[in-house]
Amino acid sequence: MRIVEPQGFPAGTRPGARADRGLVAPFLSAAALAACCLCLPSRAMAHVKWFAPFDVAEPPMPISAVLSGRFPLVFAGFALLMAAGFLLDRLAAASPRGGALARRGGEEVEERLLRAGLGAFFVALFTAGGAILTPELKTDAAWPAWLQLGIAASMFSPRTCVLGAAGILALYGYGAALYGAFHLADYPVFLGLAAYMALTSCGTGRPRRLRMPILQASLCASLMWAAVEKWAYPQWTFPLLEERPWLLFGVLPSDFMVVAGFVEFAFAFHMLTGFALSRVGILALGAIFGLAILDFGKLDAIGHLPILATMAAMFVHGPTPLQRRLHEIRRGLLAEAHRAGLAFAAAVCVFVSAYYGLQRAEHGGGHRPEARGGRVAVATAAAPASR
Repeated sequence: MRIVEPQGFPAGTRPGARADRGLVAPFLSAAALAACCLCLPSRAMAHVKWFAPFDVAEPPMPISAVLSGRFPLVFAGFALLMAAGFLLDRLAAASPRGGALARRGGEEVEERLLRAGLGAFFVALFTAGGAILTPELKTDAAWPAWLQLGIAASMFSPRTCVLGAAGILALYGYGAALYGAFHLADYPVFLGLAAYMALTSCGTGRPRRLRMPILQASLCASLMWAAVEKWAYPQWTFPLLEERPWLLFGVLPSDFMVVAGFVEFAFAFHMLTGFALSRVGILALGAIFGLAILDFGKLDAIGHLPILATMAAMFVHGPTPLQRRLHEIRRGLLAEAHRAGLAFAAAVCVFVSAYYGLQRAEHGGGHRPEARGGRVAVATAAAPASR
């Protein structure tokens, strides 16, 4: 009997059991996806800094306050969900359909998707003017717009993509100089895109094979960082929730933000560590971002275009070598599911610690505008006035 790669199950698995799993796994994955799409707070995925006032120098909610209430219970629930998701992924990987989902896609298609998406994004920034990389990163300087047009032009050929990568890094550095490293830590995906485009100009070989793992890690890091923001600064989103009370489903806004943060973090974790169902997670999260665009409009569409293009490329590419290695480990399923839950919990702790640590390192953990030479005023004024 031919065994579908990768062999995520221990040797000696009964063929009958494998066939049963092949029948059951697709239905389980479809049911899980349907449940997620029905329950997720889709419009909470919009980047709050683009639509409401904020101040990154404002001290975040104390850790003790974050960990109070229902946070520990939701944390434990999502850790168990990630462990169960790992088991489901293994079941899907053992089925013929799951094996098809895990096959690698075409690099040429993914590259063209990214180049086209980035080209369109930087043309939109050039046309709008006044933005560095994202809507809230404002500038009065004229040169970023012309650099953005140059980056868009560099996407026409793989050989010139390295010039676009240099331009993206220049804009990122300029944004960090104006707004601070803590603010720009929201967007490591741009660093991943710059690395992808630089490696695209390297011809063939191992450097090009590193493009997607780097880009995928940078996108997941961006989503995880944004998830922590929902816990550290929930008050930034409260005005939007007041305008859209139907999103709460009768839940308190504070509890809603806890769940919304875990939803985003869980999706990012799954896209980084999943295997056979990683494309299902990408598709579901892409649908959520699409629903957010319907609510928030053109600004949200342009701002999220690099993320959507990256997710489209990830969908085409399929699992990376890192994901394959994670799921080729021959250990007991329950032991591996336990490890997956612990890894999710550890990732949450690492990102929360990094978020609070960087905010304190740059802003002192307190609100002292006089010590920052005007950066607070720039960051606060960057967001549009509350609607």
